[in-house]
Amino acid sequence: MTSIVSSLSTSQIKLLSTATIAALNTGDVAALTTAQMGALSSTQVAAFTTTDVAAFTTSQFDAISTSAIVGLNLNQLAVLTTDTIVAMTTSQAGALTSTQVAGLSTDQAQALSAGQIGAMGSAAMAALTTDDIALFSTGDVAAITAKAIVGLTTNAIAALSTDQFAAMTATQVAALKTNQIAALSTDQLAVMTTAQAAALTSTQVAALSTTDVSILSTGQFAAIKAASIPGMTSAQIGALTTDQTAVITTAQAAALTSSQLGGMTTANLAVLSTTDLAAISTKAIPGLSTTNIAALSTDQVAALTTSQIAAMTTAQVSVLSTDQLAVVTTGQIAALTSSQVAALTTTDVAALSTDQVAALSTSAIVGLTTAQIGAMSTAQAEALTSTEVAALKSTQIAALSTADLATFSTADIAAISTGAILGLSTTDIGALSSDQLQAFKTTQVQAMDADQVSAIILAYQSL
Repeated sequence: MTSIVSSLSTSQIKLLSTATIAALNTGDVAALTTAQMGALSSTQVAAFTTTDVAAFTTSQFDAISTSAIVGLNLNQLAVLTTDTIVAMTTSQAGALTSTQVAGLSTDQAQALSAGQIGAMGSAAMAALTTDDIALFSTGDVAAITAKAIVGLTTNAIAALSTDQFAAMTATQVAALKTNQIAALSTDQLAVMTTAQAAALTSTQVAALSTTDVSILSTGQFAAIKAASIPGMTSAQIGALTTDQTAVITTAQAAALTSSQLGGMTTANLAVLSTTDLAAISTKAIPGLSTTNIAALSTDQVAALTTSQIAAMTTAQVSVLSTDQLAVVTTGQIAALTSSQVAALTTTDVAALSTDQVAALSTSAIVGLTTAQIGAMSTAQAEALTSTEVAALKSTQIAALSTADLATFSTADIAAISTGAILGLSTTDIGALSSDQLQAFKTTQVQAMDADQVSAIILAYQSL
């Protein structure tokens, strides 16, 4: 007998009870049109027997609405052929619940197309087993959306083959959660593309273990964007190989923090190019240990910018060797602060060239201790500019030897401030030349004590 089901309108189909649906024979089910199938509700779909579901044509199954597809129970799903799974629309695939996805057999999961997988959400991804994921092609993996990729369990991430991981897009990698990044194996990281490495965020980079960081290729490490570098811990920086450090870009170097520099080994710092070193921010420079400062090559020291020099701590300045100071430019010397100058040893000061002495700023000059002044050679004293002399304090003037003062030009003598003039001893005054004596200004003489004035008179009388 011909089934009357096909003659029912879609409105009449919607009114059929679940009992009526369950009572349909195979002929009735076969007679259902795609329009009628599309009118079914989720409860009606759930009422079909497994025999009925197994008899669905691919056209009938495709016609089930996304709101009704969720009615399929696990027993019904189990009888779906792989052909039916393949024929499922992307909208239907996207509508499947996590319970339904979890109920798919490995064969059914393997039958899913890249388009269907791309339509699934994070909950569906979380429902897939590691065995299911293992059967995904590289195209399937690449089809997972960035929003859905976060649903993969850490076990699923760890189970990805190297080919599957390498197939992930940069957008997918950027979407991974930190616990997913932490689950990556060294084998997976070894095949990471430079595009994937460039997609890593600062929090993702921080999630890598020190072992993970140390096995990155130079190409992978150089590809990490500068904005992600601050995410690295000092321990990760310390784990870098010299080969990795050697390929640090200037943008990456500029992004390094003070604490990160504190974690850098002397061996790594030694291979940092002068360009990269010069790119380090002034905020980060104080992070360099005194051991690392002392280990800088003369080329590296000479490459430091004046701003970096000014940012150095007194402890860092105090460990500079005479060889390092010998290559410090006059521009760098001019950037030294008074506290930095005071941190130099007397040996360091005595080793400064006359050009370097002349380059000291007036604000830095006042930082010279009397011991440092006393260690200066006559050539260095002669190199002091009138502006520098004007900045000297009375104690500093007093620390200059008679031989030092003998090298002062008349402009230098006239530049001594009225506050510092008292630093001149009567012996110093007595040893001044006639030109130097005549260079004293009235205000200077008026600031002298009686003994100094008497010394001037005696000096004139002895000429």
